[in-house]
Amino acid sequence: MRSKLFLLFAIVTLSAWASPLRVSLPPLLGALPVALADQLGFFAEEGLSVQLVPLPSGRDRLLAFQAGQIEALVTDLTSALLLVVAQPKEAAIAAALFVPPDDGSHLALLTPANYSRIYSFEDFLSRASAGRVQIAVPRQSDLEYALDQLLARHGARVPPEWLVGQDNLLLNATWLLFGMTAVGVLPQPYVDYLLHYEFEGKPELRVLSDFVGISLPPDVLVVRRSLDEETVTRFLGAVGRAAARIRAMDREELVTLAMPLAIALFFPGVNLELASPEDRARVEAAVDALRIPHFVDPAPVDPEILQRVADWARQKGYLPRPLTYAEAVWSGR
Repeated sequence: MRSKLFLLFAIVTLSAWASPLRVSLPPLLGALPVALADQLGFFAEEGLSVQLVPLPSGRDRLLAFQAGQIEALVTDLTSALLLVVAQPKEAAIAAALFVPPDDGSHLALLTPANYSRIYSFEDFLSRASAGRVQIAVPRQSDLEYALDQLLARHGARVPPEWLVGQDNLLLNATWLLFGMTAVGVLPQPYVDYLLHYEFEGKPELRVLSDFVGISLPPDVLVVRRSLDEETVTRFLGAVGRAAARIRAMDREELVTLAMPLAIALFFPGVNLELASPEDRARVEAAVDALRIPHFVDPAPVDPEILQRVADWARQKGYLPRPLTYAEAVWSGR
């Protein structure tokens, strides 16, 4: 009887070890080192079997985690905190994978000026004080947090019903480009891509603000608390190797190796092999204009920014209770 129990335990343990680590990635810069680590075989070299699970939206990723369909996901800090509060025994923030700079290069408040008739940030504030302005920014997101910080600097705020954006950033970018919203908040690489992708009839896109000087939340990795410490450590080690590889690449190598991954993440449906020469030239010209972000090694989330975002989310009514740093972060098991 004892030998049968031992055999059953061994089979269960082996099955758990052999099961792939299912991870879902969003169109955020923090996902790029994970995708590259998978492509370069770094996870396999760490002894991990990783399965990247494509899901169309942030909401789908959060629901998949709650349903036990994935073991980890990359997401923005606000969504991570909401997930931790919803499932405190299951979800924890393991690391920051991309820390946006505060030099104004990561985010932009954009407008299609010839549709919106908004030509400056002052115009936007004036329009907002006079009446409704539709803004493409997803609710309960780091982008909403950044917009609130920007407006607070100027003693302004906008009603929540003015925020009409979805958690699909490509959809928000499309709405903005075709004048379906007056303004929108977008991160890189959408900002540079929209500014430099040229086509007949393109509206005059203007940057109303670049959020310079505002501390922006990082893209983070959320993991299931039941994962063992060695698995998480190896996973982050592989991602760190990919981040280091990106930092060491020249632009030509980066475009060749990482750009197809970026296009798949940020612009699903774009197939350069099937595109006409004219369309391919437009895409390549926009890609050539993209700024290369600086990817850091995975590291613990800064307690100060986590607390600021948690306090903001609590004040907005998104968090049902206060959340401490110790509750939110993964500490192994």
